[in-house]
Amino acid sequence: MELKVGPMKRVAGLVVFAGIAVGSIVCPRPCHGQAVVIGAGYAAPSATDAAPGQLITVFARVPGKTPADPVVAKAPLPATLAGFTALLRQTFPSDPQPVPILSAVDSQSCSIVTPLVCDTVSLITVQVPFELTANAPRTAMPQTTVPQNFARLEIGYNGNPADSLVLNPVLDRIHVLNSCDAAAGSTQPAACLPLVAHPDGSLVSRDNPAQAGEVLTVSAVGLGSVPVGPVLIPVATGTATPQQAPPVDGVLVGFDTRVNASPGMLLPSSAAPANSAQLQAGSVGIYQIAFTVPALAAGTPACDSTVLSNLTVNFGRTASYDGVGICVTPAAPAPPSDSRIRNRSRM
Repeated sequence: MELKVGPMKRVAGLVVFAGIAVGSIVCPRPCHGQAVVIGAGYAAPSATDAAPGQLITVFARVPGKTPADPVVAKAPLPATLAGFTALLRQTFPSDPQPVPILSAVDSQSCSIVTPLVCDTVSLITVQVPFELTANAPRTAMPQTTVPQNFARLEIGYNGNPADSLVLNPVLDRIHVLNSCDAAAGSTQPAACLPLVAHPDGSLVSRDNPAQAGEVLTVSAVGLGSVPVGPVLIPVATGTATPQQAPPVDGVLVGFDTRVNASPGMLLPSSAAPANSAQLQAGSVGIYQIAFTVPALAAGTPACDSTVLSNLTVNFGRTASYDGVGICVTPAAPAPPSDSRIRNRSRM
């Protein structure tokens, strides 16, 4: 799974980008002719994949901004939060659409190298509208003749001219949520755990492992559209999912029983439909996938300080996949058979 950092552009002092890890951007005044560091890696930056309805965290740097307390909105989500605004523009439909904002959190880091340089980055979590027109995968057959859709998010602050984050509209861009993700809505969790829950709601962990045959639920974002019959958008963008949550079809699950295995693409020979998948009732833009934990092979070690997971669960839909490593209680060793016991007694 490749992590991509979206391209950035500077307009009127606001810099935006998206990703999971960021580099420092130092430019305290409008950068006329100055270089702006946008990250590092081995490939050129490209557009950020985004699916209809996806929760995505945009990182924005406003020069001179003083770190503020986190702000989390309640549904229905507003189009303005903590001074930030977001707007979706795309080729078709061409009418710009306000983008609802879930939260705005400031993060400050300082370089201890002389001279001291501190950088404040605002983490703005938005819901990409379900009205985003996704492009068909390039591997789809037959090839579509529909023109490609181009899109961007425009982020503004306190009425200043907006800067843009270029999007690549895709059918789905699955991401399994972690309790430390900004999109998860947690504030300073005690530990960063994947949002994989037991039936009682407690999270699966090394100290609270799953059991073979147990049905677990995982929280994720980016599964894409959830049309119900002729209704293309059954849950309006920015609103909470009702108790009668619309289902999501075509979600597959696969299992990798190797210790500490990374998420991987599902193999058609081993992938199977998830028990269920739907938008999560009461939340905005979060999906819930249910699956049954398989029995582990004999000899599989239990989780400990070196075995961080002994089962990796992978999820996929049309255009993307993601996975999560969890801890499962291994099966108890089989007791010796009666014949072996009798043979020992004759010795």
